[in-house]
Amino acid sequence: MKQNVQMAAYARMQQIKKEYSTMMYEGSTGMSLQELFNHEQFQLEEFCQSFRPHPYSRQLKRFAQEFGEQYDIWLANAEHYITCAIYLFPTANLYRMVTILKNCAVDFYLNDVMGREVFAHLSKGEQRAANVIRKRIAALETPFHTVPQAHNIERANAEMMREMSETAPAKWFDAFLKMYNYHIEVTHLDCNTDSLGYTPSIEEYVEMRGHISGMHHTIQLIEYSDGQFLDWDWMDRAGITQDMKRLQYVTAAIGCLMNDLFSFEKEVIDNSSDSNLLMIIALNDSNLSLKEVIRQSANIVRDLLVEFSELVNQVRTRGYQQLPADSEMVDKLDAHIGGLERCVQASWMWQVFTKRYKRVNSIWKETQLSPVTAPVL
Repeated sequence: MKQNVQMAAYARMQQIKKEYSTMMYEGSTGMSLQELFNHEQFQLEEFCQSFRPHPYSRQLKRFAQEFGEQYDIWLANAEHYITCAIYLFPTANLYRMVTILKNCAVDFYLNDVMGREVFAHLSKGEQRAANVIRKRIAALETPFHTVPQAHNIERANAEMMREMSETAPAKWFDAFLKMYNYHIEVTHLDCNTDSLGYTPSIEEYVEMRGHISGMHHTIQLIEYSDGQFLDWDWMDRAGITQDMKRLQYVTAAIGCLMNDLFSFEKEVIDNSSDSNLLMIIALNDSNLSLKEVIRQSANIVRDLLVEFSELVNQVRTRGYQQLPADSEMVDKLDAHIGGLERCVQASWMWQVFTKRYKRVNSIWKETQLSPVTAPVL
């Protein structure tokens, strides 16, 4: 059974790569992701007009590098995670932003050294070592002591966790720790179908991708970033909880699935990883052409953007109905919704800005580099 999955996945991968090569040869480059994601009810360029990255970007970049070098986890491409965090949390309190950057430093290091798209390319010995680190980090709990033989990434993670636990309510931190540790547990493995032994449905993949991407605990960090922690008991009484949970889920899904299109060439074409929305759609329907796979993938993101806009209006309206009696709770709710809006803006703006997905020849307009500005590899 597993061998059949491997053979089918390999054959479909080769077919998609061949179609991709044909598209490139025929000059089918420069398709606009923005146009693919836009809808008459939701226009990305209009929605993102108000976006600004964190005002202390320069200082935060310098701090992040010092932290990374202190624990010897600073990678050549580390600038990407710094700018990602600076985009995701543009209104964060400075001291909280420092802790968030430490979280991103740990997470992106693990992603680029032993993450889903590289794990399969590690040697057996490297995979075993990676699994030891992964299991220890995923099991780490207060008071966050590390074992004597701990890797530097584990020590960096423990420092970050101690800081976060000391600057957040216990109830929020307990929920964050559970979500973050689960993310570490499921992410840094071989997530390709030949390793899983089956092809996930599109719905299963989307659920799994939210955890693998880290977007679910990133959504939790919105509360931490400005110290505005939601009161879920109040939201229960106000009838907001169900819509808020769905709004948070949709925000996370937009971030990770939008990334699957931006990183399609890096993950699928370069690294032969089928842990990507486009490949999952292709594997679930072998009759689809690559162009049809692209359209279907973009439609999923587009529909989520429309749902996001509708949910924001619903939750805000329900919150405002609690005024004037519960103004403090409504202010926290409104602040969080603003954070979710900035998160969606950042999901687009950062991926357009970063060079992480740029290449001289790309099917996407947003990731196209001119030959003059292409980096030396």
